[in-house]
Amino acid sequence: MNATSLEPVSGVNLHFNGYLLENVYLRITEAQRAEILALWHNEDSGLQGADAERSSREAVFLVRAASSELAGVSTVALVRLKSGQRFYSFSLFLRKRDRVPNLMITVCDATRDFLRTFKHPVSQPVGMLNINENRKLMRPGARRVFERHGYRYWGQTAQGEDVWVTEFEENGQLGKVPSDISQTAPRNEG
Repeated sequence: MNATSLEPVSGVNLHFNGYLLENVYLRITEAQRAEILALWHNEDSGLQGADAERSSREAVFLVRAASSELAGVSTVALVRLKSGQRFYSFSLFLRKRDRVPNLMITVCDATRDFLRTFKHPVSQPVGMLNINENRKLMRPGARRVFERHGYRYWGQTAQGEDVWVTEFEENGQLGKVPSDISQTAPRNEG
């Protein structure tokens, strides 16, 4: 494999260009949660208080630099759309110095691919939503990257954020684009 491909380590942990993607979904430790909370605080992520506490419990992959320092984290919350469909709502935070080419989409894909086959103990979501709050991810080049990686554009939220979806069913018949995505706000079930 070349240096930019994902290489399995053990179980569902992966290596990418010197980074370790450590899977902790539904089995995160208090020490790992403390690392996440410190990362968000030290990097001014905007997450704080009860939101940060809840999100730290929803980690899927911890992204570790070669030094073993926590460089980022992907999280998912179980949400239900007004249509009744349940999805994972994906979020990703990377330290500024670790925002290197292809790491963001690699973590996004790894999270999606893991969740596609994961048997959730509470509810089996029909897919994963990416609501891109970062305006840089709404540029034409970034949108083409999401398309190339199999994400389907669903429109924008009332706040003007791009919404991308991956449906886990093979036939792609799960759901049409909501007629007004801004009216299809996810409700956190966590």
